[in-house]
Amino acid sequence: MLKVLEIIKDRAIDQMDFFNAILASGYGTGMGKIEYEYQKRRQVSHSKKFQADNLKDRKKRLRIFISKMKHDGLINETGMDNIKLIISNKGKKKLMQLKNKLPGRQYKAENQNNPVIISFDIPERLRRKRNWLREVIKNLGFKMVHQSVWMGKIKIPKALILDLEHLRILEFIEIFKVSKTGTLKKLGK
Repeated sequence: MLKVLEIIKDRAIDQMDFFNAILASGYGTGMGKIEYEYQKRRQVSHSKKFQADNLKDRKKRLRIFISKMKHDGLINETGMDNIKLIISNKGKKKLMQLKNKLPGRQYKAENQNNPVIISFDIPERLRRKRNWLREVIKNLGFKMVHQSVWMGKIKIPKALILDLEHLRILEFIEIFKVSKTGTLKKLGK
């Protein structure tokens, strides 16, 4: 009784965690062992509660997002017992608009002997365009040296240069061709 009272005198505790700590500690165990077992169970309980709360918050955000998409007429519900979401005609139009905001990610890759280095410093406000560029140069076969420096023996397609200009991000990009003599030769300008 002394051990129990000493543990709970300064704080409220979860009964189940406390009981389990005592049972796991064994008969005649000292205060330190009981406290250790209790803290161990308490951490597990808090972790499970945090995960459950986090999942609950994510589900709530998803419900709000889906409700907004329904309200905007982008998706509809179908079925009685087993409700399914389907895209509406307005949703299909919106999807096409979103897809068409950035050019495609596939360009015809053409190998060459000399390495090409692509370096860029695209501002954070243009993050979607920066991510698009990373995907494009990755699909072309370039390898990442750093997040904003890529290298490969690939000829830069003219269509890509034109798209970069159209997206108004060419000014943030430097493309270099490494010659056999070891010098850098700037491309695309």
